Amino acid sequence: MYAAAIGSWNASDEKCLIAAASHASTRLDFASLDDAARRMEEHAAEPRCVFVAHDADVSRLVGRLRERASLLTVPVIAVVPHASESIYRNAFASGADDALVSGDRGGITRRLANLLSCKPRENNTPDQGLALVASGDIGMRRMLGQTLRRAGFDVAYATEARELVELAHNAPSLCLVVATAEFPPLGADAAIRSARTAARKPSLPALIVPCDANSSFDLSETEGFGSAGRLLCFAEEVARRNATDLRASQRLPFATICAFRPAGVLHATYGLTHNISREGLFVRTLDAPKPGTQIWLELRAPEAEGMVHLRGDVVWRREPGAVGATPFGFGMRLHAGDCPVGDLSTYTKGYEQLGLGAVSGN
Repeated sequence: MYAAAIGSWNASDEKCLIAAASHASTRLDFASLDDAARRMEEHAAEPRCVFVAHDADVSRLVGRLRERASLLTVPVIAVVPHASESIYRNAFASGADDALVSGDRGGITRRLANLLSCKPRENNTPDQGLALVASGDIGMRRMLGQTLRRAGFDVAYATEARELVELAHNAPSLCLVVATAEFPPLGADAAIRSARTAARKPSLPALIVPCDANSSFDLSETEGFGSAGRLLCFAEEVARRNATDLRASQRLPFATICAFRPAGVLHATYGLTHNISREGLFVRTLDAPKPGTQIWLELRAPEAEGMVHLRGDVVWRREPGAVGATPFGFGMRLHAGDCPVGDLSTYTKGYEQLGLGAVSGN
């Protein structure tokens, strides 16, 4: 396995990374972004990952890395100074696939071991259909295209209205449109109407994003995700429309730091929730437990001030290496009978409040 460490590292962090890499049979290089990208392509047949120091610009590094199609699914791990709500949400919103606290040698070792054990994917070609990105800004086109390709979509780009109409008319596999708010000449709403008419698909899924790639939008529904994260949530819902969802309630995007551990284990692992429902939730992490594992989890429920303790089991996990809208992590099904009654009630009420906010924001 190959790993690259990018940014400025103190002696303690260097020692920790080196020791973990040695224990997990991983070759580790401290390198610049360009050197790391080149070396990762040289190690394309092996599992790979990138560690980013907490003083580095994660968003810029991820954007540069994802410019290379061969590195779209290489996991990026942000090493952060401590575990807090704002730090974890910022790390993931900037494009990191996981975050861990500086000095957590065990966490680094487990993530490397998990990556090493993942089976290589034989087919990572997009299979979700065509996504049409409408934006006059090259930076936004790049960011949106990278996110959608990673989610399993083919991507076409339109820089002006005539091009948008032509592409929509001639693309039978078109399944969604993403337009920036100020798409010329009349804005995103007009662009989306034109695309639906040209494609003869009046209910074609569409999303409007702000012109600032670093801003969040629809904050009532997706605070903490950032534009790329919000798009990922939307792409995931589009990709699921032809799939069977066994949850009785709607999945709602919700990003908050959480601590989880197998039942009876003393030390917890931190992750970031991706979505929640009444029956369960999805946690973003590269340290996902195996399906069937009983889990104890703590998080701050929507609209709640204190932490709640929940119990359940892992029903599935998404491992690195695959193209898809769902990020790396695991899905947890709650066991209502095992959860503290007051905590489960607080979680359920928070979920309902989140759903009301999503409806009022539409």
